[in-house]
Amino acid sequence: MRIAVTSDIHVDKNGPGVLRALASRVAELQPDVLVLAGDVATPLPTLLEALLSLRPCAREMVFVAGNHDVWSHPLSLAQGVDAWTRLDRLIPALCQEAGVHDLDTGPVVIDGVGFVGTLGWWDLSMRDEALGAPEDAYQRGEFGGLRWMDHVFARFRREGEDMPYAQVAVELRERLRAQLQAVNADRVVGVTHMVQFPSQLAYKSHPGWRFCQGFIGHRSLGEMLAADERVVLSACGHTHSPSDQQIGRLRAVCSPLGYRGEWLGRPDVQAVERAVSLVEI
Repeated sequence: MRIAVTSDIHVDKNGPGVLRALASRVAELQPDVLVLAGDVATPLPTLLEALLSLRPCAREMVFVAGNHDVWSHPLSLAQGVDAWTRLDRLIPALCQEAGVHDLDTGPVVIDGVGFVGTLGWWDLSMRDEALGAPEDAYQRGEFGGLRWMDHVFARFRREGEDMPYAQVAVELRERLRAQLQAVNADRVVGVTHMVQFPSQLAYKSHPGWRFCQGFIGHRSLGEMLAADERVVLSACGHTHSPSDQQIGRLRAVCSPLGYRGEWLGRPDVQAVERAVSLVEI
């Protein structure tokens, strides 16, 4: 099976040219399955446009939402549209319309290969302890001149109250566990938006970026995937630093596009070429 992996295309920030270039690149690779590991666009019409544009480029397509995909504007939040609403109701409806498998709603088996996945959520398990940032800074999402905007726009609510992010992380981790238990396949591909392994992180010297490391991943997602002997490939996004690693029997791939300002002046076509990994299993 030929699997194309990409993430973090941020169409609403990078412009429609990246979507055209990405569709062309994926179609050129002719994968059996396209894995899109989140952060497509915050506006739902733009997210739908991206799904519809990419869906014809592979025989099958699977998707997990990213943190930017579940962000809600304060006006939407006031109308009851929180991150759960987007993750569990609005985004699955878009995926159904586009003919895309939304893994957060359940696993899928394609040609005998199981695909499981979830947005996941950060749990501070990958934070830089040597930085010494105080606990209340992580709860506010502010330190070293940077603010992590999930604390503003990613609001998961139950009964009108914001859920602690640690609780969100546990709930989404348990979704992945349930999918692994339910999927009936000898080979499995695990997809999350959150980073799964510390070795996938890019370390930076700026204290603000070192602080933000805490909001990038969730160690137990990787531990869970690595512990299942059927999992041969994992894909993630969220960090804009690409990586392709062998972790035991598991190949862990992160193949993000990232923001235009991170492309070092490359045009859309060249940036996209670097942002799609083709894996054969």
